[in-house]
Amino acid sequence: METCAEGLKNKGRGIQRRLVIIFCPIEDMPALTQQQIDHLDELMDQRWTREFSEIRTLLSGLGEERQRVALGERAADTSDEALLDTLSAIDEALIRQNLQDVRDIAAARERIKAGTYGECIDCGSDIGHERLLAYPTAKRCIDCQREHERRTAASGGRAV
Repeated sequence: METCAEGLKNKGRGIQRRLVIIFCPIEDMPALTQQQIDHLDELMDQRWTREFSEIRTLLSGLGEERQRVALGERAADTSDEALLDTLSAIDEALIRQNLQDVRDIAAARERIKAGTYGECIDCGSDIGHERLLAYPTAKRCIDCQREHERRTAASGGRAV
């Protein structure tokens, strides 16, 4: 039985070659091309801009509501304060998530510079291009990510 890489190299096999490609495990696929990396970096640029825009919007919205209550434009009764506290907590959680996304993008760009982008940080195998298209900042292959999530859930939500 030939490996996926051998099937990709042997272009004269017709339908047999196609079958080999269809059944290739993702980790046996060739490494990312520079064109793929450039496209993924462009996707991260777009996401970076979107994340900062959301952070600015959340921060400005958080301040405006508090300002209205302080200026008496809205009644500062107990239910309003409770609502504002809840909205503030939600906004703060969203801001933290957006900041984490920005950090993930920065880390992915560092991996691009280091030449390790697209390699799993746990096992070293290639992260599939399809996975990176869906999640450009992925740092683990799908198998290692599942194991990481399983361990994290088993430890009560703490990363191990």
